[in-house]
Amino acid sequence: MKRKVFLAAVLFLALGMIGLFSQPASTQGPEGAVLTGGWYWHIDLEKYYGSGAGLPSLLIFHNDGTCFCSDAIAFGGTPTNVYRYTPFYGVWERSGPNEFTATFMTLRFDTTKGNLLAGIGRSRATFTFTSDWDHMGGTMHMDFLPCVGGNPLACPNPLLAQESDWQPWGALSDFDFTAARVSVVSY
Repeated sequence: MKRKVFLAAVLFLALGMIGLFSQPASTQGPEGAVLTGGWYWHIDLEKYYGSGAGLPSLLIFHNDGTCFCSDAIAFGGTPTNVYRYTPFYGVWERSGPNEFTATFMTLRFDTTKGNLLAGIGRSRATFTFTSDWDHMGGTMHMDFLPCVGGNPLACPNPLLAQESDWQPWGALSDFDFTAARVSVVSY
């Protein structure tokens, strides 16, 4: 009898674990849609450069509220970009059941000045799920905090900087984007 009860308990736990791990990453939880995981972002540049213009980014949202972005402009990315960037590191938070905000930071290096540190870049994004839990869209605003006098040893602390210290990212600072969740592809 004890053996049957033990076997039933083990079977119950095993089936529960199988059910837990077989749910797709995009399953909606009680707090709303699940954001964590890998995402392919497409930054829409059509309003600046014409039909079809855009740049890709790869993002990872972690369940601890941190995020990471590898962006197309990191190593130049476009013919006119004289800057290089570290990956964007940031934090995200839920602002509604299916809405989120995120802030990312990156270090900017100027290739015209021997790749010296030029300052800190910041991207602030708001986004929401669109047609389903695997697609989203939103807007982001990018700005830049330059090192004082162009001195790479005199970059201000971005966490203590006044909002008025931040400058426009460049000629283009506001972008729309769409994103799709990265999923397993069989081969």
